[in-house]
Amino acid sequence: MNRLLFGVLVIVALGAGIVANTVFRGPDSGVSRVAETAVPEVGGLVLRDARELPPFELLDINGDIFRETDFAGDWSFLYFGFTYCPDICPTSLVEMEKLKQRLGESHPELTPQFYLVSVDPLRDTPERLREYVSFFDPEFRGLTGEMAEIDKFADAAAVVYQLPSDAQAGGDYEVGHSSTIVVIDPAGDVRAILTPPLRAANLASDFAAIEAWWVSHN
Repeated sequence: MNRLLFGVLVIVALGAGIVANTVFRGPDSGVSRVAETAVPEVGGLVLRDARELPPFELLDINGDIFRETDFAGDWSFLYFGFTYCPDICPTSLVEMEKLKQRLGESHPELTPQFYLVSVDPLRDTPERLREYVSFFDPEFRGLTGEMAEIDKFADAAAVVYQLPSDAQAGGDYEVGHSSTIVVIDPAGDVRAILTPPLRAANLASDFAAIEAWWVSHN
């Protein structure tokens, strides 16, 4: 299946799943209980039933192996992009840095993590990622690795991207990709997908609603 079509279908499926998850039937009565399961309304999709990440191995900015289990314990915000991106990626990372500042004020008890996940592993080495993300914030993290491993991660996060067929290391090319922020909860599962426009004030408000709802259900 064409990767772009597949990505669209994943997003549609996730949206349908959220609608289905807001209403469910009790095992015996058959009575719908909307209030107990309704998810907060945000600029994007919130998953009542979180989406588990598949096993994968990527490299962090220090060249160390990073697995899906390493997300456990903190809220994480992920942007899938690439370091040679001319506009939308740096703009989105600026908003993520502003979001980090806002959450430091509104949720000082939390230690959220912020990641750029490369969709251009041919050019984005750990060293280049480290230099790039630290420009926005010294605590930002980056992930890269084999294309097959990135594909597994991206599919679970409903992220769509496409490299040119002639892409090669050292080449000059653009990578088409969706522009969303994926929110992973402290259990290490995909909990929400926030969609454009990505503005720090809106993202902070959305996260406050997501976090409060998550805490009340765990």
